[in-house]
Amino acid sequence: MDQRISDADLDDLLGAEPMPIKAPVERRHPFKEYTYEELTNAPKKVYLCGDDDRPVLLTDSLWQTMGLLKSAKTYFCLELGFCIAFGLEFHGLPTKEGNVAYIIAEGGIGRNYQRVLALCAKYEDQLRIKFGVSAGGDHIAAAMTSGKFNLIDSAVDLASPDPTKGLGIDVLLDQLAHRPYAAVFLDTWARMLWASGGHDSDQNTVGPAVQGCDRIRKALDCTVVMVAHIGVSKDAQGRAKGLSDPAGAIDGATHCSKSGDGPLARYAFRATYQRHAVDGYTILAQLRASGPNVALMSDNIANLVKLTKRESQMLDVLRGMEPGASLADWQAAVETAKVVGRN
Repeated sequence: MDQRISDADLDDLLGAEPMPIKAPVERRHPFKEYTYEELTNAPKKVYLCGDDDRPVLLTDSLWQTMGLLKSAKTYFCLELGFCIAFGLEFHGLPTKEGNVAYIIAEGGIGRNYQRVLALCAKYEDQLRIKFGVSAGGDHIAAAMTSGKFNLIDSAVDLASPDPTKGLGIDVLLDQLAHRPYAAVFLDTWARMLWASGGHDSDQNTVGPAVQGCDRIRKALDCTVVMVAHIGVSKDAQGRAKGLSDPAGAIDGATHCSKSGDGPLARYAFRATYQRHAVDGYTILAQLRASGPNVALMSDNIANLVKLTKRESQMLDVLRGMEPGASLADWQAAVETAKVVGRN
């Protein structure tokens, strides 16, 4: 008679394997003073794009990209998020790869997807290598189904006293399925404030909305970028429209500006409000065809930090001139602008 016990019978006798008990992780009290050891081991600054000398976007931060209407804010942010998502260089600068959620609540998803298609065309070779897609394969489908670059077209109520209802923060966090995220873009700040029942000059909305952005940042351990408009008056060109609450909360910003019109228009993206690096680093670009659509193409990358006011004015005159202008034409234009006279 066979007295051996089968594996199934042995499992029944022993019962279920005990689950290991994990000790809860002790959370550091937010008001606890830092010790010397904690300070010496504190994590250093890491950039999602750029570095201290070329600050474009910092990890685990609140950021703001701002500019007038048609200053290429969305082109800049879409491409920045796209490059971070797939670990691509952004206009010659390294990025730290990580998943991105881009909440784009202006212009409609169809129109904005055309911009994404332009980016897929611009970076086609890199995407094919990354996803192992041959020339006959669909690199766009591979990129957009990877869960790395995710589009949402509904504004978020950032200031609701009950973020679990409607289209509040808890509802957003519940829907974000491709964690961990490196960055969440809110495009635009005005749309988010409207969804919150207010506007950029409403003190009952702006402050709570900034707190809402910080809540998203902490919940996802990621960077949150607010894409904002600036005022049209001369005195309002250096900051986002409305109350100054966001400027007091952000770790850095990018100021977007446009010079010229039509296909010759040039765009400047200047680092400003930098808490951890210097202001002034600037990326210069134009909109050019990439496939059937258009994307930003760098003219060059220039660090304007060390330029004097007069030198910056002279450079602005040069940017506004037609291609092929001579040195004499530039000198004459500088004199006409009364920036500097001829010696």
